[in-house]
Amino acid sequence: MKPAPAKIAGLCAAAFLTLLGTFPGPAPGSLVEKIVVVVNGSPHTFSDLRKFARTSLNQDVPLDELTAGRVPKQWLEDFITYELIRAEVRNTGIRVRDADVDGYIRTFRERNDLTPTQLSALLQRDGKTMEQYREEIRTRIEQNELIQRNVRKRVHITIQDAQRYYDANPDLYRAELKVHLRHLMLEVDADASSERQQAVLSRIGSLRRQVVDGGDFAALAGAHSEGAGASQGGDIGWVKPETLPDSLARVAATLKKGEVSEPVRTSLGYHLVKAEDRQGGERFKFAAVSERVRDDLYNKTLEERFAKWLKTDLRKKHRVEVKLAGYAFEAQKAERGTVGNLMASATAGEEEKGFWDYVNPLTYIYDEEIIRDPSGVVGDRKTVKLFGISLFTTDAGDDEDVPLDRPFERDAPTP
Repeated sequence: MKPAPAKIAGLCAAAFLTLLGTFPGPAPGSLVEKIVVVVNGSPHTFSDLRKFARTSLNQDVPLDELTAGRVPKQWLEDFITYELIRAEVRNTGIRVRDADVDGYIRTFRERNDLTPTQLSALLQRDGKTMEQYREEIRTRIEQNELIQRNVRKRVHITIQDAQRYYDANPDLYRAELKVHLRHLMLEVDADASSERQQAVLSRIGSLRRQVVDGGDFAALAGAHSEGAGASQGGDIGWVKPETLPDSLARVAATLKKGEVSEPVRTSLGYHLVKAEDRQGGERFKFAAVSERVRDDLYNKTLEERFAKWLKTDLRKKHRVEVKLAGYAFEAQKAERGTVGNLMASATAGEEEKGFWDYVNPLTYIYDEEIIRDPSGVVGDRKTVKLFGISLFTTDAGDDEDVPLDRPFERDAPTP
């Protein structure tokens, strides 16, 4: 089960959301002392930063506030990253035809059942012209292709990776849980004296002991509860635990049928919770959700790798000089992502592992390049690279037998 193209495109588009918009170059006549950053030799001013914030981040700040030095660090990072992406698109030679933009817009209208007139009206409501919208679409397609070349093609997930992710996240793949609850609450303010809080806690503890000794929870709730549903014996019906306040949610999710909780503190007071019944919550077997797990891990890894690419490889390829004191924009150290952590946890404590035991099955971190021998004398050779560094060369035919659990690469989405 492959994720829908729209799902992958949506993930990548969300990561670029704050970077989109038409960004003008330095304004004519800008003063040298107002330069905020120089990217690949091109200066950008406070006025440019302000325009970027207004058009791409929907933030409007007076120019004098920026020139006074009050520049949010995240604005500056987004501003520079956007410029680096534009430069990378140019350097890579990515070009988007008008026909590609037309096709994107046509697909968008069809999926949302919009006529050209309705789309124009929506754009007008958002303060955009059709030409501005077309340029945004062109930018998105360019950037999607950039992601495809630098990120997506390098992400591979195996069935072993998916199994490890499933094992490491026991609460993710379960049937939806609903619990039929009753509760009994005694009010006490969060800022009440310790004596007052202790008195209420002692009282609700006494009520719990009565229930444990055989007392009727509904009757006790009707007589003593100061919370919702008291007149119905504290019955609050079937609920999903995640819809409750955190402290109650944790308790409701773990109560067995007929079980009564220990006193639970919230901002309103102390609660007793009883599970009259429960449905769902069972963990799906891995075989039933393996493709879903694989998709989830693929998308998570793609997002992490993209974020890493933005802050490591992309920054290393370009020259950036920030002209503001106290600001720095440098390539960051790559951190181990979700899949890397799964690999580490899988090998922790094991001894005498070979090199490939650590690399496989997490094959997205290495590449193979076939070197053809047109003469047929030496034979085709295969160079194995880890993070772009050549490690060794073998015969290209050494691995003709493909294992059943071979890693797969997702298809590139179309706009």
